[in-house]
Amino acid sequence: MIKSSKAHKALTYLSKRKYLSLSLVVLSAFLTTAANGQQTDEERIKKLEQRLLDLEQQIEVQKQEGSNKTTHSKAKANSSTKFPKTVQRSSHEFEAPDKSIVLSHSNTTLQIGGQIWLDAIHNNGEMTNRAGFQTSSIAYEKNTNKDKTLLSAGQSKLSFKSYTPTDLGVMTTRFEFDMFDNEGDAAFHLTHLWGELGGFGAGQTFSGFMDINSFPNVLDYWGPNSMVFTRQPQLRYSTVIGDTGKIMFTIEKSSSDFATPRVLPPGIDPNDYDDINELPDITASYLHNGDFGYIKTAIIFRKFGYETANEKDTTVGWGVNVSGSVSVNTDDAIKFQVVHGEGIGRYFNDTCCNYYSDEGQGVAASDATGGVDAGLDGNNSLKGIPITAGFVYYNKQWSKKWSSAIGYSYLEVDNLVSQKAKSIKNSTYASTNLIWYPVSQVKAGIELLYGDIQSRSGLEGDDFRIQTSVGFKY
Repeated sequence: MIKSSKAHKALTYLSKRKYLSLSLVVLSAFLTTAANGQQTDEERIKKLEQRLLDLEQQIEVQKQEGSNKTTHSKAKANSSTKFPKTVQRSSHEFEAPDKSIVLSHSNTTLQIGGQIWLDAIHNNGEMTNRAGFQTSSIAYEKNTNKDKTLLSAGQSKLSFKSYTPTDLGVMTTRFEFDMFDNEGDAAFHLTHLWGELGGFGAGQTFSGFMDINSFPNVLDYWGPNSMVFTRQPQLRYSTVIGDTGKIMFTIEKSSSDFATPRVLPPGIDPNDYDDINELPDITASYLHNGDFGYIKTAIIFRKFGYETANEKDTTVGWGVNVSGSVSVNTDDAIKFQVVHGEGIGRYFNDTCCNYYSDEGQGVAASDATGGVDAGLDGNNSLKGIPITAGFVYYNKQWSKKWSSAIGYSYLEVDNLVSQKAKSIKNSTYASTNLIWYPVSQVKAGIELLYGDIQSRSGLEGDDFRIQTSVGFKY
């Protein structure tokens, strides 16, 4: 009875193992028992139990090795297919399915995407930047342009992005262009030519002084007049601090726009003034994330000036930009930005570019309005032009298929005494919209926009625009 009872327990234990190797060991154990008939029952059972324990340990080791291989294989697969999120403006973030191409004989994954976009625009007033609602391009004069309706595909774009794991960290690249042209024609317009490895980056992308995540969900290509917005060549380093912080430093291409005096010295022509840039622009920023959303603080320092055949002068420009997004609930957010500085005019949406109405009358924009970065003060010394600007927008998600954005933006320039009569003094930008998402990759909407501008000499102009847009993500 003792023999049969213990043998039965052993066989029951073995039956719970579904491994072929275990069955073979049991068979071997019984054959050994039969061949060694002189051993006692107790000795044979002990040997059998020991073999079972040994086999169980071997199986556990094999299972662990298999698990490690599976984990490693999954990690490798994820490293070659997972794309980090590409930062871009809110209105261009509607859904698109994951799509990628794994390059042969390489760990690099390539992603191709973009959008096809059409804007249908009607202006009540007159603007020379016809495809973007840039308030500084509103005409003071009548009959600057007679065509007030425009169809433009300029917001269409194409992008190529790559992701490659390396021993030094993740390497990503981004080559992207849209088709924007201020006349509304579709033309090649390079936006991003960028590469990153770990915390280092180089190429052309958004300036470190700007915050693309604060861009409200508007259909207009240009965006708020006070928005700090520029893409330019740069060298960048960024790193995460703790669980909630990130710092970034950039060295960027410098470009200055000297405000030619409205009253020129005897014998001096406006073309005698040449812009000079002695140092690259330098930015530093800190971004803090939290349950409330995020806040980013950025600073910039510049050195630039002008020279003629007889004289040269330089000055230092600086600026502070505080921006962010505050969550109202899981779907809605308040986006904002407040900026102040001197000599940073070229970084703003409204003062960056000379799309002024006098161009249509045969007068160069720069000759009509002058530059935006620095000019001569009352002592005939070079001084950065002070600018204060800000906006606030409420992004509302009504449902999965409907959203809206409403907001106001203001920009004010503290003009120097030497600036020209048509130099921008202040401007406002306001808009509201309703956007429909019939499917995840398509959006369509209507937007109402109003803007006005005032010059240093008191000239005023305004414009009311209705814009409808449709976009297809691919």
